[in-house]
Amino acid sequence: MSAEEQRQLVRELVRKNTGLDWPELKVGDIEKAMSSVTLFYWCTKEDVGKRWLQKQLELTDEEAESIIGANSSVGSPIETSTTNGAIDPTKR
Repeated sequence: MSAEEQRQLVRELVRKNTGLDWPELKVGDIEKAMSSVTLFYWCTKEDVGKRWLQKQLELTDEEAESIIGANSSVGSPIETSTTNGAIDPTKR
């Protein structure tokens, strides 16, 4: 799966969960905790890098696996991090 296909998958998950569609959606990172997975994203290009404008979405196990599973098999730019913010090297 290409990086653009993964971005579209995340965009669809955000639209499904929030009811809003963001054509310029940019993925920040994905944080895995013991029993949850949180997706961080920005809605527009202008918002990227502005932490206070970053949104978050709690993912179901199935949603997380669809993104993380595709990410681990391709080595996409979507990075998975642990709850302390450090990038998890096993998910690259």
